[in-house]
Amino acid sequence: MPCNVNYSIFRPGGLNDNWPSGSRPVFSQGDIAVGRINRKDVATILVDILTTPEATGKTFEGVALAGYPPAVEGIGKALSRLQPDTAGIPSNEVLSASYNAMQQLLPGEKQDAAALAMGQTYEQLDKDEIGRLGKRGQENAEAAAPRPSS
Repeated sequence: MPCNVNYSIFRPGGLNDNWPSGSRPVFSQGDIAVGRINRKDVATILVDILTTPEATGKTFEGVALAGYPPAVEGIGKALSRLQPDTAGIPSNEVLSASYNAMQQLLPGEKQDAAALAMGQTYEQLDKDEIGRLGKRGQENAEAAAPRPSS
């Protein structure tokens, strides 16, 4: 049963205090974001979400693009491009396209896009750990998809 409460769920990429703060956030959906973000930027995004109507009813992740300042108009325009949760899980084609676009923002120490699996953080790649969706080429996104609680 719907609860009729406004919400936003923000899932940051790999938290890294050495990543430059004040960097431009890049948002995606489908648990495909790979990259790093400073905790200060996460705090800024969380506060901004409270007054950004475009964030309402959406689940999304974000990383920060070092060397690029945040957009002058804030995060609303970027968040307006994301789908509301009521639209359901994005198709495999959308997830694949988004994943491929995110691969162009490689911030990890290894910087090896061919080695990174969907759902794997750069910290995991840098430590040779398997991501939450499995090994590259064997990812199981459906098993990790959120399920309604009732």
